[in-house]
Amino acid sequence: MHRGAAGTRIFVAVGAMLAAIFSARVTLAREHPAPAPELVSEQLIGPYVARIYRDTPGCGGEFFEISRGLKVVYSTRGHCQQTVRVGALEPSDVDDRFLAPGANVAGDGSPNLVIAARTGGTNCCLSYYVFDVGSQFRLVDTLRLEQDDHAEPHLVRLEDGHGLQVITHDWTFSGWHASPAESPAPLVILHYRDGGFHVDEDLMREPAMSLGKLQAEASPVRWRMLTGNVDGESATWPTAKVSPNLWESMLSLIYAGHEDLAWKYLDYAWPEDVHGKDKFVEDFRNRLALSPYWKEISAMQVSPDSKPQTASADTIRK
Repeated sequence: MHRGAAGTRIFVAVGAMLAAIFSARVTLAREHPAPAPELVSEQLIGPYVARIYRDTPGCGGEFFEISRGLKVVYSTRGHCQQTVRVGALEPSDVDDRFLAPGANVAGDGSPNLVIAARTGGTNCCLSYYVFDVGSQFRLVDTLRLEQDDHAEPHLVRLEDGHGLQVITHDWTFSGWHASPAESPAPLVILHYRDGGFHVDEDLMREPAMSLGKLQAEASPVRWRMLTGNVDGESATWPTAKVSPNLWESMLSLIYAGHEDLAWKYLDYAWPEDVHGKDKFVEDFRNRLALSPYWKEISAMQVSPDSKPQTASADTIRK
C-alpha cells in the first residue's frame, strides 16, 4: 500500500509538471506567434486573387497561392530557393508581352493566368504555370522549361486568333557522358490541344536529309573518334572518347521526324575500331525514353513524305 501511494504521488506530480510545461508553451505561442510569410505581390483577376509570398521565417524562397474568396484553390507553399512572378520572370523578358493576366494563352477562348517560377541554382529550373481562370478554374499545364534562359523568347504567336506556341528545349541529355555545357538540348515546339500543351508535329518536322549529306556530316565525327581512341584497351563504349556531337546530330534528326536517318548517321559515324556500339544504342535509347516529350516525338516518326513541311518552322529557327 505504501509503495502504491508513493507511485500515485509521483504520477500526479509528473502529470502536473507536463501540464505546466504545455500551458507555458501555449502562453508563449500566444504572446510570440511565429512570423508569417511576407506578402510580395497581389494580383486580382476576376473572382480569383494570386498572391506571392516570401517565406522569410522559413527557407527564404517564394511561393504563390491562388484563392477564390476564402478558399485557396492552388498553392506552391514549401518550395525553397524559388523566385516567382505573375507573367514572365522579369518585366523585361520578351515573353511578358503575351502574359498579361486574362490573356488567352491557350487559344480556347477562356482567360488564362500564367505564373513563372524559377528554382535551384543559376542553371535550373524555369517553369510556367498556366491556369484557366474562366468559369472553371484548373491548372491547364506546367511548362517545364528547365535550364532555358528566362530572358530568351519561349512564346510566339504564328496566327492571329489562336493560342501561343511554346518554344523550348529538351534537357534530358544534359550531363549524359558530357559536361552540361557540351550536352545537346534539341528544340521542342508545343501548342495547345486536348486540354494541355503538346508537341506540334507540323512545326517540328523537317525535310529528310539526303544520304550523301548525311555521310558528309558524319565524316568529321567519325574521324575524331578514330584519332581520339588510338588505345585499343579503352576504345570501347562507354570509356571510349565519343563526342557529344554524335548524339546531338542523332537527336536533331529524331526530333525532326527522321529516326531512321539517325540510325544511318550512327552507322556512318561509328568506326569499326571503336567497340561497344550496341551498348551505346542501348544506353541512348534508355536515356531517350526518359524524355517527357518522347511519347509524342516517337509518334511523329513516320514517312518523311506523309506530311508537308510548313514554312513556319524554318522561320522560328532563324
